[in-house]
Amino acid sequence: MTEPAWPAQTPPPQTPARRLIRQPDDTGALGREPGPVEPRAVGLDAVEPSVAELPARPSRAEGLALLGEFAGSGLARPVFLARRADGQVVALTELLARIVEAADGTRDVAAIADDAGRRCARAVSGADVTYLLTHRLLPLGLIAAPGGVTPAPRAAGLFTIAGRRTLLPASAVYRISGVFAVFFRPAAVTMLLGLLVAADVWLFGGHSVRDSAAMVLATPSMILVLVGLTIACALFHECGHAAACRYGGARPGVIGFGMYLVWPAFFTDVTDSYRLSRWGRLRTDLGGIYFNGLFAMLVVGIYALTGAEVLVTAVLLIHLDALRQLAPFVRLDGYYIVSDLVGVPDLFNRMGPAVRAAGRVVVHAIPSRRRARAGSAPDPRLAGLTRRARFMVTAWALCTAPVLALNIVMLLVYAPFVLPRTAMAVRDEFGGAGQALTEGALVTALAGAVGGVLVALPALGMVFVLVLLGRRVTRGVRALLANGRRPGRGRPGRHRSPVVARGQRGRHRSPAVPRGARPAVPSVPGPRSSRASSPDGRRRVARVSSPTGGRGCPRCRGR
Repeated sequence: MTEPAWPAQTPPPQTPARRLIRQPDDTGALGREPGPVEPRAVGLDAVEPSVAELPARPSRAEGLALLGEFAGSGLARPVFLARRADGQVVALTELLARIVEAADGTRDVAAIADDAGRRCARAVSGADVTYLLTHRLLPLGLIAAPGGVTPAPRAAGLFTIAGRRTLLPASAVYRISGVFAVFFRPAAVTMLLGLLVAADVWLFGGHSVRDSAAMVLATPSMILVLVGLTIACALFHECGHAAACRYGGARPGVIGFGMYLVWPAFFTDVTDSYRLSRWGRLRTDLGGIYFNGLFAMLVVGIYALTGAEVLVTAVLLIHLDALRQLAPFVRLDGYYIVSDLVGVPDLFNRMGPAVRAAGRVVVHAIPSRRRARAGSAPDPRLAGLTRRARFMVTAWALCTAPVLALNIVMLLVYAPFVLPRTAMAVRDEFGGAGQALTEGALVTALAGAVGGVLVALPALGMVFVLVLLGRRVTRGVRALLANGRRPGRGRPGRHRSPVVARGQRGRHRSPAVPRGARPAVPSVPGPRSSRASSPDGRRRVARVSSPTGGRGCPRCRGR
């Protein structure tokens, strides 16, 4: 699966008082992330560069790639994307994008202002460009710093893949994707999907899945066959994302592996697919599931030749895994499909504001509660969306939030009962494996060890999620206590700061920003990847599942 990680948005830095400069209307960042403006905001701890530190001829940071306008965006204003060398994707307004394009190291500030103003069809002064370079683009790592060390804030994502390692370099993935891209031609898609339907009807219509499963459970060595087929299918799934990306005209990155929670996961860096149209991105999202079907058809062909019953169970698990990857509640392929349909890849970053906005609508519908709270205003993360995108994001959030909350409650309730029993089952599995090893049954011992690991992984995942949940709750409580100790106006414990809080896109007004300017810092999304999303790129991540059907696909597409 692919996961475009479009991380959280960077909070606008607090600028020192300075003389007023006439700012264009869109000097700030857009009002979104691809994708990735989702999770927590990225803090900028470094001191902002001063005007004196700005190079005489500013140039783009090394390795920066300009992806152009984000097609099919759900934002009310045009969005332009740039990808840093570390894979992070930054969303920019047109003016900021034109300034970055003009900053090629051969122009001074005045020439950059002339070029950007001509391309934007508006008046842009050298003072405007100086302000945007020093307070917007340099802190985001898009312009090379004078000292040679370019600041590179990163956005942290929710449900992301950890411990990434490269399995296949980008050059190898590019060659492999060129071979498989032919499968996305319309005639080939129609023919292969028809063959897949015929193969499934033949396999499940004339052969018993129950007998196949019973044989697998009675023969421990067959579990190893299922695990091997699962890993091979996961890799082929990633090749599908890469091939779809290249077929659309983008260049896929590396294929790697990491850990999604505690499950092993593969991912494909398809961040470059952000330059494609909406249909091109959807093709990339669905490419992995399409290749799951092709792999299932290949397994059916092998079964027709060999008659190995284990292959019937393998085909069933491949199809179940493809269905699971369509779930839109975590960073599986389904999440990125919804993101690209809406045109807002940073869905998780907008889930909280969408749920709160829906709650306010319900409360205001009650006659006795219609009086709105003074000073309430739409969250900028929703206000910057089109009406269609706002409706779809709210619908997704109202479906996702209860599902996640229910899973967390069930996790807290069942963990005290599941963990001790899992420990006993793991002990029995490894005990049986040790006994088989002493008797010389190497295959049985290996199957027992693999079974013990597969039994232990879900329990370890529960513990890991509980630890993450505890950390988030602790940080939230500390933040509330810290805000309560600050002096504020109005209600006790509330303090309004001119700087937007972490993770928000609000407007920030100070003596340095005149009326009409929108200095919110551009969002910093990550790459797209396949089965678990990664804040450093849109990576599609395909998680290796157990023979019992446990595999999900968070998108490291960075998609």
